[in-house]
Amino acid sequence: MNSGRFVLSQLLDLIHRQTLDRLVDRYDAASRVRHFGCRQQLIAMAFAQLTWRESLRDIADCLNARPAALFHLGFREPLAKSTLTETLFSFV
Repeated sequence: MNSGRFVLSQLLDLIHRQTLDRLVDRYDAASRVRHFGCRQQLIAMAFAQLTWRESLRDIADCLNARPAALFHLGFREPLAKSTLTETLFSFV
C-alpha cells in the first residue's frame, strides 16, 4: 500500500547501508572516488532505471529539476553529466 512516499525512496529502504558499505569495502569500489560516492551512484542508476532515462543528460536534468528532493536523496550538490560519465567509465 502507498505510504505517501516515492517509489525510489521505498526501493532504497530495501538496501541496507551497512551491507552496501561492506560490499564497497570488499571490492575496493571507493578507491578512486573523489566526491561522487558509491551510494550516490547507486541512487542515480536506480532512478535512471525506474524512470526509463535514455541518456546521461536526461538523468542529470531530471535529478536536478527538484533540488530539494536531490538533497534528501543524499546528493550534496547538483549532479553534472560529466560526473556520471566519469563514474560509469571508471569501472571499465
